[in-house]
Amino acid sequence: MYNQTCPIISEIIVKILIVANYFEPDQGAAAIIVTRLAKKLRQRGHEITVLTSMPNYPHGRILDGYRGRFTVEEERDGIRVIQTWLWATPSPKVSRKFISQISFMLTALLRGIWLPRPDVMLVEAAPMFTNLAGVVISRLKRVPYVLDVHDLWPDHMLTVGKMTARHPAYQLARRVIDWTYRGAGRIITLTPYLEQVIRGYIPPSPDKVQTVFSGVDLKRFHPANNGSAFRTKHGLEGKRLVAYVGTLGTAYDVPTMLETAKQFTDRSDVVFAIVGTGTQQQILRDRLVQGDLPNLRWIEWVDYAEVSQVWAATDIAFWALYNHPLHRGALGTKLYEALASGVPVAVALEGVVADILDDSGGGVSVSFGDVAGLSASIRRLLDDNVYYELCSQRARTYAEQHFDTDKAADAYEAALKAVGHERV
Repeated sequence: MYNQTCPIISEIIVKILIVANYFEPDQGAAAIIVTRLAKKLRQRGHEITVLTSMPNYPHGRILDGYRGRFTVEEERDGIRVIQTWLWATPSPKVSRKFISQISFMLTALLRGIWLPRPDVMLVEAAPMFTNLAGVVISRLKRVPYVLDVHDLWPDHMLTVGKMTARHPAYQLARRVIDWTYRGAGRIITLTPYLEQVIRGYIPPSPDKVQTVFSGVDLKRFHPANNGSAFRTKHGLEGKRLVAYVGTLGTAYDVPTMLETAKQFTDRSDVVFAIVGTGTQQQILRDRLVQGDLPNLRWIEWVDYAEVSQVWAATDIAFWALYNHPLHRGALGTKLYEALASGVPVAVALEGVVADILDDSGGGVSVSFGDVAGLSASIRRLLDDNVYYELCSQRARTYAEQHFDTDKAADAYEAALKAVGHERV
């Protein structure tokens, strides 16, 4: 309980230790979100230390200057960043990804136990081995923690391969992760769906779990941006661009996306682009070899500094997810960025993203796997200018109202302070 005679943490600098698998200069959504949050907390006057892995994402190779070292310590924008070794791998195989994640868990534990004791910790819950490393460090140091949940583990294991909830590995992981949920001072989830699921795993605690949309930089992603440089670079001048921008993870229904693109081979004015790599990229590569998608471009990777230009060049964002209950709660950074950029969205999925599109009017969703419905939605956006402009305007307005990163930082700061108070 909070003791009135103790110093009030909100009136002094709060020492926060963040444990995360990815951080700048890594790229990808996970690194971008946690790096942005750390910088905003530092700007509010807090003392921030980040314990993370050697930079290796997205290519699965530790960057030059970091190789061959157990740990590297740097200061970035006033933030102390401590990076530890991991076995990096470019392989998309789940087994090799697990080995890589476990290696970071072990080195993070070894380095983390020697760090000065913070007031409170923020632990990224995914991958689950990072979650476990952070929680063990918090227990050894007797420091409370806030758990940040953007993806459900070990639930995610049930969407890959043939593992069932009865598998011993899943059962063990389930018990361990539920232990980390119960021990958290607060749990912040990315979507209401994740909040609902977690509430089902732990005893009733109405004030413990809350949803915070991580949001997007509304100044950087804006409808007024110019995408001509990206179009020129990739030979897309004069085309209507329908694009998928992001990692091709296991949740994404690449076959449905490719079949949708095939429905537009009759439109010389339309080009589909997939910008990104990931575990599903072999499906894309094999299909391109067939030669029946002349209107599809695969741009394997762009630096994050270029992503706002990609959205500025894009007319319509599209994607599809496989039909799984867990995917109903998925909310990728691409939705924030598209809406903030005023890019209408067409998707084949159900759940949180569909609800946001319905609420915002910034696009349209159809059922999982519905190629005909997704194609019809894209055609309407391409051919109905009044409808397109209405969706574009509503997308930006909704992003301004709901996806402001400063509001997200306020919520994280409040949770961290509250948990820090409880320690005192």
